[in-house]
Amino acid sequence: MLLQPQKSQRLKWLAFGCIAMLLLVLGLGGFALARLRSNVHTAEMDVGELVGNLASGSLDILVIGSDTRSGNNAAYGDEADAESGARSDVMMLLQVSEDRQMVNVVSFPRDLMVDIPKCTDAETGQVYAASEDTQINESLERGGPGCTVATISNITGVEIDHFMLVDFNAVKALSSVVGGVQVCVTEDIDDTYSGLKLKAGTSDVEGEQALAFLRSRHGFGDGSDTARIRAQQSFLSSLLRKVQSEGTLSNPGMLYRMAEAVTQNVTVDKGMTDLSTLVSVGSIFSTVDLSKVVFATVPHEPYVLDDNKLQLSTESEAFFTKLQKDESLVEPPSEPAATDETAEEDVDPLNYAVSVSVSNGSGVDDRGSALASAIEDRGFKQTTVNENAVEYATSSIVYPYGFEAEAQAVADIFGITTLTPSDQYIGIEVVVGSDLAEHDKIESQETDIASGATGQTADQVTCQQSFGY
Repeated sequence: MLLQPQKSQRLKWLAFGCIAMLLLVLGLGGFALARLRSNVHTAEMDVGELVGNLASGSLDILVIGSDTRSGNNAAYGDEADAESGARSDVMMLLQVSEDRQMVNVVSFPRDLMVDIPKCTDAETGQVYAASEDTQINESLERGGPGCTVATISNITGVEIDHFMLVDFNAVKALSSVVGGVQVCVTEDIDDTYSGLKLKAGTSDVEGEQALAFLRSRHGFGDGSDTARIRAQQSFLSSLLRKVQSEGTLSNPGMLYRMAEAVTQNVTVDKGMTDLSTLVSVGSIFSTVDLSKVVFATVPHEPYVLDDNKLQLSTESEAFFTKLQKDESLVEPPSEPAATDETAEEDVDPLNYAVSVSVSNGSGVDDRGSALASAIEDRGFKQTTVNENAVEYATSSIVYPYGFEAEAQAVADIFGITTLTPSDQYIGIEVVVGSDLAEHDKIESQETDIASGATGQTADQVTCQQSFGY
């Protein structure tokens, strides 16, 4: 079913750079790469002023999603949208380690306030003065993708080698070629802004629905851009698991069809058209250990002058140092602290006032009731159970703002690591997945991200906290 164009500049749809990540993740083969090289558009990369002493060694590629509504994307907006300047609404820094054994993928929220350097448009010669405390997605307007490259290089202290700029249609085409991507949501979604309609549980999305999943903001978590980024990271992880398990990377015919699906919708720097570069990236993703592919969102906090925007947090400095040193963003597991085996039993339970609902999605009869008793024993007396929930692979928690401590207390009982705040809830909701079907506590997957950043590794199966809109 075709989606109707939005008729408001305020509601214009966002484009997602995930498709470029898909290209790199899928690792196009030599024949397909030749096709990519002949079709793809190129743009200048060195248009912005860079700070000195940028770290190099790893392979760093910036993936940029453009929100342009002109040309092939005219159906996604009105005349005013088509005439407006494109902005980089998705920015992912893909870093492949120098030894080619690990991958970091860092997302930058589009409303992050940063300093944009002086940039010069290579086509028009127009010079854009440096700008402090400016929303990062405006960088694309100031000389093209090369200005976004310079902005993020200066922020991270990492020398970026290449960029890929993509638009709407590549997502639809490629997701259909691979036969869809499995996603998971905790509640039904009906997002009229993006057109995303999903039932609770797992679904395969492709074409328009894949694009809507990557674009949707109103259906996930608290409706923020960071919640949408988590959904994008889950989508890309699912895609990578699929293509590795099904042998897609060794199928020349499939690789050729993928190249055909996307080459008309991608702009890269001239160096990115070198076949050896792309073959190198492709070979990495065909064999890389999925637990060493890390998706993370740059550490951030509310912007001091506007709570609706973000700024880098103090933890970001240590986070960027890891990138500069070509290190994984996954923290090594810490040694468990010695505990008194009887201590837990000796602690009197607190009396929590917030209500807790437990939805049994484990696939095991009466599992919700069994686990709810453990919650009640910890002091949560207002507990209800739904034993007829849709099945989920992973357990998760959604909670109202202001109840972080209470939600974490429930999470600690079962070892649940997916916690999402939302203004759509008045109590804590626990979704029991199959990871709690047989055990009372989930085994830790040891995937703490550096500097307390949010994210996941590609081997993790996650389910997005969601709501109908």
